[in-house]
Amino acid sequence: MTSSGPDLRDLVASVVKEMVGDLVKDAVRDQMRPGAPAAPPTPTAPSNIGGESVTVREHRVRTEAVRITNDAELDQFARQLLALFENPKNRQDLRAGRLTFRLAKASSSATPTGPATRIERGAVTERQVKTAAECGHRIILGRRAVLTPLGREKARALNVHIEKER
Repeated sequence: MTSSGPDLRDLVASVVKEMVGDLVKDAVRDQMRPGAPAAPPTPTAPSNIGGESVTVREHRVRTEAVRITNDAELDQFARQLLALFENPKNRQDLRAGRLTFRLAKASSSATPTGPATRIERGAVTERQVKTAAECGHRIILGRRAVLTPLGREKARALNVHIEKER
């Protein structure tokens, strides 16, 4: 796909930066307002690196892979962001940088080859998807196997290819 305009990835990156920047400005303004509740302290854990005591902030960062190759996928991502903003926890995670996005890697072929984990029956959960990702395997679902919604999300996040037998 060729275009004479700016690269789609650059365009998406600039839109996301602008949106997140506005969110951060609003969050800072709200925190600086007199009478505003103080932000909860971030839990810390002491660490000893190279003989020096260092305090390490512990917070979980979620990174979601986003595939944007055309206008329809860009529109879908924007709508996904709006849905995320409706949930107060997700909104706080976005503002604090605990929820981040990265562009999904483009697949080199429609159906990847290589090692596979075959599951004949039962529910395929997040744990099984994570194990397959750690081994670098794709998952092949038998006729009597089902993929849970959380398993599907984890597969999408970890770029694990899932095939369903017919």
